[in-house]
Amino acid sequence: MRKICAALLAALLLCGCGKAAKTPMEESTVPTETVPAWTAAPDGDPNDVTCKGSYTGQGNEQTVIAVVGDRTLTNAQLAAWYWAAAAQYRQSGECDDLDYDVPLDVQSCGVDDTVASWQQYFLRQALNAWHTAAALNEQSLNVPLGTEEAYQPADYLYEEYMDGMPATKYLYGYDPYYSPNSMHQAYLDGLDDTLNTLAQGKGCADAAALARQAFGTDTQSLTQMAEELNRAYMYFTQLTYDLTQEETEEEISGEYYVNFRHILLKTEGTSAEEALTAFQEKAAARTKSLTGQEKQRESVFADLAHWYSEDTASAVDGGSYLRVLKDQLPEEIGEWCFAPERQPGDTTQIVSGDGVHILYFSGKEAVSQVEQAEIAQQDAQLALIREAKEAYPMEVTYSDIVLPEAEALVSSDELLYPDIAHERFPEIPLYLQQDYPTTMYGGWPIRTNGCGITSMAMVASYLADELLTPPEMCRRYGNYSHRNGTDGMIYFKESPAMGFYLIEQTYEPTTAWRGLEDGHVVISVQHKGYWTSGGHYIVIQEITEDGNVRVRDSNIYNYRRVSNHALDEHTWTSITSAGSGFWIFDDKITRLPACSRCGDPEEASGGLVEDYYCRKCAPAQLRRGNYLESLR
Repeated sequence: MRKICAALLAALLLCGCGKAAKTPMEESTVPTETVPAWTAAPDGDPNDVTCKGSYTGQGNEQTVIAVVGDRTLTNAQLAAWYWAAAAQYRQSGECDDLDYDVPLDVQSCGVDDTVASWQQYFLRQALNAWHTAAALNEQSLNVPLGTEEAYQPADYLYEEYMDGMPATKYLYGYDPYYSPNSMHQAYLDGLDDTLNTLAQGKGCADAAALARQAFGTDTQSLTQMAEELNRAYMYFTQLTYDLTQEETEEEISGEYYVNFRHILLKTEGTSAEEALTAFQEKAAARTKSLTGQEKQRESVFADLAHWYSEDTASAVDGGSYLRVLKDQLPEEIGEWCFAPERQPGDTTQIVSGDGVHILYFSGKEAVSQVEQAEIAQQDAQLALIREAKEAYPMEVTYSDIVLPEAEALVSSDELLYPDIAHERFPEIPLYLQQDYPTTMYGGWPIRTNGCGITSMAMVASYLADELLTPPEMCRRYGNYSHRNGTDGMIYFKESPAMGFYLIEQTYEPTTAWRGLEDGHVVISVQHKGYWTSGGHYIVIQEITEDGNVRVRDSNIYNYRRVSNHALDEHTWTSITSAGSGFWIFDDKITRLPACSRCGDPEEASGGLVEDYYCRKCAPAQLRRGNYLESLR
C-alpha cells in the first residue's frame, strides 16, 4: 500500500500543479484536521441544486445534464465551469469562513440561505454562467444584428456583383448574423496556447495537467468551456457597442471632472520663448490652408498636439485627457482647469520645470452624472444578457450531475479575453454607395456622388474604431459635397475631430507607396481609366505578399467590371496610371501610453495624471465587469 501511495504522489508531482510535500518537521508539528461529517440533506427538488445533498462522486462524464437551445452541457464540461466559479469567488476574498482545502460539499454555505453547502452554491453559479454563455451564443447565430434604416441593399445586385467576392468578408451587413472579428477569432483559435501559458503560470506542466488538477476534467472539456465563455463575451461586446444613452444637459454642481487637451514643449537646452516660437512656425505651416475661424477648432488643437506635443503619454491621442479630477493634476494646471469661470474653447500657456504647457479646455462633467450614466449603462448591458437567457431557457437534470474534486486555481476572469486593444474593426470595413439608395450627400445622392464620403466612412470606421457608416458621415459632412463629388479637404480638416490624423496629401505615387510600406492607409482619387469612366475615390488598405495592393472600392458595379476584385488585389500600376492624388493617414490608435490599463504611464514622459483610464478602457472595464457579474 505504501508503494502504491508513493507512486501516486510521484505521478502527481511530475504532472505539475501538485501540492508541495510537507517536511518531516511539518508532519510532526501540524495537527491533522478531521473532515466534518456533515453533509447537506437532499430535498429531492428536481428543479434546483438542492436536489442532491452532495454531487461529489463517480459518474458518466459524458452524460448531458443541461440543454440551452441546440447546446448541451456534459458533466465533464460542467466541471470546468464549476471550479472556475469557485476560483472566482476565492480570488474575490469575499468569505473568510470557506476552507478550500476541505471538500465543498461538507461545508455549510453562510452567504445564501437557499442552498445548504458551498458545493450547491458554486454549482448554481456554474450553471448560471453556462446558461449566460450558451444563451448569448445561441442568440448570436439566430438573431440578426441591427442596421440603420438607410441601409437597403438590393439582393439582385448582391447576387450579380458581390457573391463570391473575397471582399464580402468585410462588407457591412452582408452576413446579417454575428461572427467574431479577425482579432477575436485569432484569440479563439489560439486557446490551446493560451491555456498552456496559463498552466505554466500556475505551476502546471501544460494544459492537460491544468485541466486535471484545477478543474478535475480533460483538456477538451476545458477548451470547450473557454471557447464558449469567450465567444459569448465577444458577442456581448458587439451588442454593447450599439447601446445608446440620452444626453442630458444639467447644471453642474458638486464635484466634477474636466476634459482638456495638452501640448507640451520641452525646454531642455532652450528657452520657453524659443520653444514656443518654433512650435508656432510649425503650426502655421500645418494650418496654412485653414481660415482663421477654422484654426480655433478643438480638432486643429488635437492635430497639432498629435504631431508636435512632447507629452508622449497623450500626444498620440491629440493630447486628450478625459474625466480628470483636480487632485490628479499638477497644482498650476489644476487651478486653471478647475477655475469656476473656465469655458469650453479656453486656452492658456503655462511654463513649468517640464517646459511650456499649452492647454485647451474641452468641458466638464459632474461626477454624479457620470456615475448615473454608468449605472444606466450597467442596467442596459445586464438587460441584454437577461433577455437572451429568457429567449433561450435552460433545462437541467440535477439528478445526473456528478462533480469531481479539484483545486480552485483558475477563475473565469483568468480565462476571459483580456480585451486590451479593444478593436471593433481590426480591418477596414467595406461600405457600398448603392446600399443607401435614399441617402443624400449634400444636394446629390450618395449612390452617384458619394464615393469620397463613403471612402471616408470606411477609413473613419477603421481608424476611429467606431461604426461611422456613410449616412452618418453624410449627416456630419454634407457641406463637403459638390456636383463632381467630394472636396478632398475633408480628409485633413475632419479627421482629427474623429480621433485620427492625416500625415500628408501628395501627388507623388512613390510617396504614397512608402506610406503603404510603413503600414499606413491611403485614400486615392482616380480619373478615367482602370477604376472609373470619370472620377472615383478608393481606399488602399495594404500591400499584399505578392507586391500588389488591397483596395476597398465603394462602387458595387466595379466588382464585376474590375476583374482583379475576384483576387482582392490589384497592381500598383492600376492605381498610379490614373491616380492624381493620395491622402496618407497615420497609424490607428489601439493603446494610449497614459492609460493605466492599455498603456505604460511609467515609460511615457510628460503625463499629467495618475491612475488614468482612456476613453476605450473605461467602458471596456465596465463591460467586462458586467459580464463577469452575469456569470455569478
